[in-house]
Amino acid sequence: MVPKFWASALVLATLFAQSSFCASLPLRIITFNIRYAATSLETNEKPWSTRRPLLVNQLSGQAAEASTTVIGLQEVLNNQLIDIKSGLGTQWAHIGVGRDDGATQGEYSPILYRTDVLKVLYSEVKWLSPTPDVVSFGWGAGSRRIVTIGVFEHIATGKRFIHANTHLDNVSSQARSEGIKVVVTRIKAVQQTWGPLPVSLTGDFNSAPDGDAYSTLTGLNYLEDLWNLATHVGTNQLTYTGFSQTGISRIDYIWLGPKDTQPYTPQTIEIVGNYVDGVFVSDHRMVVGDVIVI
Repeated sequence: MVPKFWASALVLATLFAQSSFCASLPLRIITFNIRYAATSLETNEKPWSTRRPLLVNQLSGQAAEASTTVIGLQEVLNNQLIDIKSGLGTQWAHIGVGRDDGATQGEYSPILYRTDVLKVLYSEVKWLSPTPDVVSFGWGAGSRRIVTIGVFEHIATGKRFIHANTHLDNVSSQARSEGIKVVVTRIKAVQQTWGPLPVSLTGDFNSAPDGDAYSTLTGLNYLEDLWNLATHVGTNQLTYTGFSQTGISRIDYIWLGPKDTQPYTPQTIEIVGNYVDGVFVSDHRMVVGDVIVI
């Protein structure tokens, strides 16, 4: 016979575990094309050594405002990834590889997270091409393109979600449209293994809302643009600026899904200014979304 004290303790422990795993999770999602560390600078562009501290400060400030944050970055070279992680602190880690060799060469599309808040249960990088398992170009793309996908578990509650991050091609319309299909196919494959988890996707699509990749993704009826769901914060409407204070287009996105189950409650979204102390920290603006995973 189990003593009443231990029986009561067991019941309480079970209830606590159940409540933790059922708890909703406030989540901040950030997407940011940081601009690769160019050796030949454009007009008004500053070198990475000048942009770096301002960019890291902007990232760390946004991440610090939330208890749980995932960050999807684009155009990140290996030395930039090292700098950013060093600037954010030792508790930050990443998943993802360089697109040109599956290791450290070429641009990463990494996902950054805090190891004391989240743990990675699974991760993969796939190429946006007819042969996604190998380093490759797809459909006339000007560069190799990849998607980074992770299954994350919130340590305190056990809440799980899938986050993906990508950077679609800037040259080929077909590469953008077919590439986003690969992204969705891979996310769904991960769901097949890990269950019907909430999904978020960040990325530079090189496609405005009336453009090819955006239309292709909305046509799949799988994910929704957080911009259309959440309360807007601030006045910025466009994410790509070049090295100018005048916005050019909205091509950087946060998407949520699956659309049929709607496992998120949208809260707010903000396009954060990229001109700091007389320096363009990037030619893109950071996009910050707050949601609740339910």
